[in-house]
Amino acid sequence: MAGEDKGTHAVAITSASVLIVAVMLLFMVILSPALSPVASIGDWDEDSYVNADDEFPRDPLEWVDSDDDGVGDNGDRFPYDENQTIDSDNDGVGDELDFFDQGNGGIVISLTAFTFKGYEDNYYRHRYIPNPWFQILIDLDASGTYDVTYASPIYNGSVTLNDFFNVTIDIPETTTSIRFTVLAYDVWEVSANLVTDYEIMDYWPIDGAKSAVHTVDLPHEEQWSSSGVGDGDTPDCDLAYEMDTVAM
Repeated sequence: MAGEDKGTHAVAITSASVLIVAVMLLFMVILSPALSPVASIGDWDEDSYVNADDEFPRDPLEWVDSDDDGVGDNGDRFPYDENQTIDSDNDGVGDELDFFDQGNGGIVISLTAFTFKGYEDNYYRHRYIPNPWFQILIDLDASGTYDVTYASPIYNGSVTLNDFFNVTIDIPETTTSIRFTVLAYDVWEVSANLVTDYEIMDYWPIDGAKSAVHTVDLPHEEQWSSSGVGDGDTPDCDLAYEMDTVAM
């Protein structure tokens, strides 16, 4: 009889253990349906892709992510490029790499104010009314070489100028930064072909540097204003200019 009691007790313990495990599994499935043995063959979002084949089993609009960037192919403008997902302006360049997301982007560089200051020390020149002429040089690809040059008209006999010259440049959408400089000349003759380095007017207040070189990240907006008077370089001028990012 004692042996039967022990056997019955063992069976009861085993049954209770099985019941506990079953209840625990049931709760686990309720709390996490993915653990259900039928979860893989189900279609939770009813998009006709079973859960086992659906990378987004809870999203009826997505089921595959070819570039593994976390955005499904249907909502990914670049489904095979893990670095791009959205193209707000539909220009073929994703917002992640496009410096201007509102369309085709460009920059405007404007020369806004110029004043001729004259010559320093004992430097003598017979003509004190300048013929200002300006160049804007731009390095578009960060190669260290200026790719394009824009030249203003020659403003004969002008001591001051205001809002007198600007250029608009179409910039490749994947450009991240540009380098540019503005050169101001007082030309001897009324011909840009005859200018020399000796005719460059100094507007940058650093000894030995007559012009500024700017490297800016895009998009960018900034104004600059400076005078070269007092640094030993000559002839001198004040120059103000600005840059802005614009839609083309």
